[in-house]
Amino acid sequence: MGTPIQVLHVDDDSAFAEMTAEFLEREDERFDVQTAGSAAEGLERVRAGGIDCIVSDYDMPRQNGIEFLESVRENHPDVPFVLFTGKGSEEVASEAISAGVTDYLEKGGGPSQYTVLANRVGNAVEQYRSRRELEASRERLSLFFEQSPLGVIEWNDEFEIARVNEAAVEILGYDAEVLRGKSWRWIIPDTEVEHVGDVVDALLANRGGYRSVNENVRPDGERIVCEWHNRIVTDNDGNMLAAFSQFQDVTEREEREKRLRRSTARLEALFEESPDMINVHDTEGNIVDPNPRLCEETGYDANELTGMKVWDLDQTVDPEELRTVWERMGAGDRRRFEVVYRRRDGSTFPVEVHVRRLDLEGQGRFVAISRDISARKKRERDLKETKERLDTVASNVPVVLFALDAEGVFTLSEGRELSTLGLEPGEVVGESALDRYAGEPQVIDAIERSLDGEAVTMVQEIDDRFFETEYQPIFDDDGTVSEVIGIATDITERRRREAELERKNDQLEEFVGVVSHDLQNPLNVAEGRLEIAREAYDSDHLDEAARALDRMEELITDLLRLAREGERVNEIESVALADLVEDCWYNVEAPAADLAVETRLTLRGDPGRLRHLLTNLLQNAVEHGSTDGPVTVTVGTLADGSGFYVADDGPGIPDDERERIFESGYSTDTDGTGFGLAIAKEVTEAHGWSLGVTEGAAGGARFEIRGVDIVE
Repeated sequence: MGTPIQVLHVDDDSAFAEMTAEFLEREDERFDVQTAGSAAEGLERVRAGGIDCIVSDYDMPRQNGIEFLESVRENHPDVPFVLFTGKGSEEVASEAISAGVTDYLEKGGGPSQYTVLANRVGNAVEQYRSRRELEASRERLSLFFEQSPLGVIEWNDEFEIARVNEAAVEILGYDAEVLRGKSWRWIIPDTEVEHVGDVVDALLANRGGYRSVNENVRPDGERIVCEWHNRIVTDNDGNMLAAFSQFQDVTEREEREKRLRRSTARLEALFEESPDMINVHDTEGNIVDPNPRLCEETGYDANELTGMKVWDLDQTVDPEELRTVWERMGAGDRRRFEVVYRRRDGSTFPVEVHVRRLDLEGQGRFVAISRDISARKKRERDLKETKERLDTVASNVPVVLFALDAEGVFTLSEGRELSTLGLEPGEVVGESALDRYAGEPQVIDAIERSLDGEAVTMVQEIDDRFFETEYQPIFDDDGTVSEVIGIATDITERRRREAELERKNDQLEEFVGVVSHDLQNPLNVAEGRLEIAREAYDSDHLDEAARALDRMEELITDLLRLAREGERVNEIESVALADLVEDCWYNVEAPAADLAVETRLTLRGDPGRLRHLLTNLLQNAVEHGSTDGPVTVTVGTLADGSGFYVADDGPGIPDDERERIFESGYSTDTDGTGFGLAIAKEVTEAHGWSLGVTEGAAGGARFEIRGVDIVE
């Protein structure tokens, strides 16, 4: 497991929020998801601290997701914020991006949407943490460079001076602009060229640190002696990135001795209270003075430690190798080691040891300052594991992930969908995207706009497939674009589904038009003609014709209602369920039926459509209820509080028919249209609820409506 990630999910739909939290925690074991039912509650959680990422709905009462984001950004400008909304539109997306949202994701698409959301959250948090770590590292380096009491020079790969700090200017006596671009030969006398040249060659060959002492020349010709600590900085492949030198003027040996005595005095003053383990040992490795912290951490008392060898405490080192290192160290020299200490009880722990040689009263002494690095080692292991997991995710995520530098050159190319384009991971890294897509103006325009700082989303057709590509610029502290991160998603199937859905919607609209106009008008004419005929003739045939026309009227009415009830619900109000049930009961033909209302729920929904839902369920219960006597219909609250039910005490519904009863046109009653329960299912799904049937407590049918938005 990596570092825990605290996620806050804000959504006024508590059931959806809890489900999302459960899925996210399944997707990534690092996630600890809290939920909030409103923007105000979410803001309080954020102010309490500890939140690594916020996931918020858009359409919420009192304060929507964008307004919530703006409230968060007032005091938390950098915390990742993902807008996860069911109300997706270009307007909302544009507003979200303008407000500074980290990511934008529309709800829908089944359980896979939580995988996408988990990836978005994980990536956003890792980027956020990486930025903070990088900024901290840069700040520490800058503070070290500018505030170091020693002279510091940064060299380029030609060993020419790239920059110097103020201490270096003061020691060498040259202005920084004069020194910049000069070779190391420029600041030493001819007598030292061979010696310093050997140091440079050794430094380049060993790619590590090197200490040297040599003369340097000031502008007025004065020669001073400086002690230099040089180090090559390399990347993971061993390639040189830069070289740094720390140095000090050691011409005045007395001044050096004073600084050494002052350092020794400070060491003694801090010795007893230091949070670090400290021991002083001689050139033979005998511990002569352990501090309390060392005794506490190792379990030995001071008398036991005094006289022990350092390799008795650290049994991983070679005594002869240590002696060789000590012999090469001059007064004031420092060395750093990572070793393993053994406690008195036999247990071990890793430590980082900084050893410095001092000359105290003419005797060689070494001060070893040690710190338990168990936690750091664990963090390093966790970071390595996290990086390996992220590399695996980047290689296998079902999209194309890429990054461009400020010049439009690919620096990253990963993702499983690369194979769709005939590419291998990393194949285009180092190639200019502007050159690669020179013949595609739409792509060039998107890249150039993103490099100018604009977030761009475009759809591109490649080899009969469609990809939706999002370009997100990344800015430096000064507001310039340092790179562009991109995600290309294969939306070919989605485009095909959208086209098919649009075609079916057009057919449905055409069908509704035909039913409502082309069929209704002839039906009205037939009913009028029939009425005239009945005035002139008295015939049973005319009565049968009238019943047939009434039957057609019912079928057309139910068919139109079925076609329209599936539309998205927009008119949402708070509705008292008991009152609405009583109101609907008056419209149900149930002269011999009884109604029992056992609920006090208040719902949020479309009152008109809820009326259709309840009327159809009540009428169905009456028509298919008990055949032995009056039927009793009961409306009550589900035991888990997630919704309500409508039950009767009739014969019930066989198991093999429970799925079919919701099909359009299915009915066991010859006088029924077969659309009542289909309409009821359309109404529940339009609200985002679910409708199912089971056996009631009295043995009859029990229709359960779950996932209802309950008003507390």
